[in-house]
Amino acid sequence: MKQTARKALAVALGTSLAAALVAVGAQPAAAYGPTANSLGCRIYFSDAGTGTSPTTWDDTFTLTQTPATPTPGQTVTVTLVADAGAINGPAPLTAGSVPVVVTVKIAGSQTGTVTLNQANYPATAVDPYVALGKITATGTYVAGGAGTSTLTVAQVKFANSTASTYCSNAGDRDHKAAAQDTTIAQNVTVFAGSASITSVTGQTVAGYARVGNTINFSVTGFAANAGLSASLKDSTGGGTAQGSGSGATDATGAGTGTLAVPAGATAGGRTVAITDGTNTVTVPITILGAPTISITPAGGGVGTAITVTGTNWNPGSTVTVGGYKALTGAPPPPASSDPAVTATASGTGGLNAAFTVNDPATAYLGAQAGALFATAAWTASADTCVAKAGNAATGNCSLTYTLSETVTAGSLAMARGAGGSSIAFTGVTPSASPQTASGALPAINVTDNRGSTFGWSLTGAVTDFSGVPAGSIPKANLTWTPSCTAHAGATNAVTAAAGTAGVAVDGATLCSGPASATGTGGSFDAAADLSLTVPANQLAGAYSATLTVTLS
Repeated sequence: MKQTARKALAVALGTSLAAALVAVGAQPAAAYGPTANSLGCRIYFSDAGTGTSPTTWDDTFTLTQTPATPTPGQTVTVTLVADAGAINGPAPLTAGSVPVVVTVKIAGSQTGTVTLNQANYPATAVDPYVALGKITATGTYVAGGAGTSTLTVAQVKFANSTASTYCSNAGDRDHKAAAQDTTIAQNVTVFAGSASITSVTGQTVAGYARVGNTINFSVTGFAANAGLSASLKDSTGGGTAQGSGSGATDATGAGTGTLAVPAGATAGGRTVAITDGTNTVTVPITILGAPTISITPAGGGVGTAITVTGTNWNPGSTVTVGGYKALTGAPPPPASSDPAVTATASGTGGLNAAFTVNDPATAYLGAQAGALFATAAWTASADTCVAKAGNAATGNCSLTYTLSETVTAGSLAMARGAGGSSIAFTGVTPSASPQTASGALPAINVTDNRGSTFGWSLTGAVTDFSGVPAGSIPKANLTWTPSCTAHAGATNAVTAAAGTAGVAVDGATLCSGPASATGTGGSFDAAADLSLTVPANQLAGAYSATLTVTLS
């Protein structure tokens, strides 16, 4: 579709085409291409009349199908990819108005057609004389019976409503009315083989196996006189293969084989994947894990009835459930005096049994089937007893209770008493000699509700006194005489001690409570008389400082 043909097409198409690349789900094992090929094309105005402007479309084409080897009745996805797309003419094209429609013929054991579409094309606006861009058109059909068919691209249509372009095999012809199949073709084999699990050694049912069992299988419809290999895969037939089995087919494609379940095989829903090297069939199977039991209730007194349930037992096997005492020496633990019971595992390996505990020494319930064994802990409790049996005149029994109380730790805290956070000293008049101003730190209440053995302390820190409009008084001039007493009405575990009198406040201890191995705690009031030495000839003004009392 070069120049002349594309010129008319470019002029006729006024809307844009957005790209819609369709992803292929799985890469087929075989495909046509990518291979260079040539198609012949003609443009049709109003999609009527004889095509004009013959041209050649050179590109690299790929035709694929997924799955590569379908089974009868399976949906097959067919994809045609053209790497570059046709070349535009002298007028630009906007994205979005030339959908691509591809007709693919099916011939052989199955006949018919499948239509592939790419609804939005080209992906972006296209300048004159450049490739329109990659084509990825897809469609589906349903595979018929077993056999071999061929998929052949018969025609590619650029389906614009104003001027459609038709392409088929290379050559100068009417590619709409006289389309000729292209050489883009791919063979399809529909595989109708099947497989089944005939038996599993060590199991009474064929759909379950565990490590050490051997899975026996049979196949039909495979390649004649072929070697077979088998492995365990996930429930979809994918994932990492586990185990390595083998077998063989006869001249009719029927055969048998075996697969030993390897150590470490993944438990749960799995498949046995069997292949002749070309075709693969999967058969569902459940790999049993370690057997388990659980009991309800998990504890009680004499005469408690228990429901025992379990999983991963061999389907249909007989499982024995009994009581066991605590292990005091080498395993297994000694059996209790209660009689054992038996139950049959379900067809899926489930277990359900009823058991009654009468032996107060019971510590476990155990289930056993051959070499398989599982336990669940039992907690005996003295919540029932029999004082007198029958007409007995004597006898007694006791119920015991455990009493508990929790003492929750509180906090170490302090709070200001009366007086607030402002302390005013007595005023002085500047003098040639140092003078003393006095004040008082109101009571601070310390409460220790931690319920611990730790001590505590109150310490002071003070800044220099700054004057307004000027002047300062060193913080070392502030001293205190601490007091520390029990708060009224409090019962204290220790006696708090006041700090040293007459020392500078900054860094000094106001009050402290000692640690005690027998416990501390209580409520205490700490206060202090304050004394500030005002130096001789101190500048007149209003002086202030900050006193910080820290509890730790």
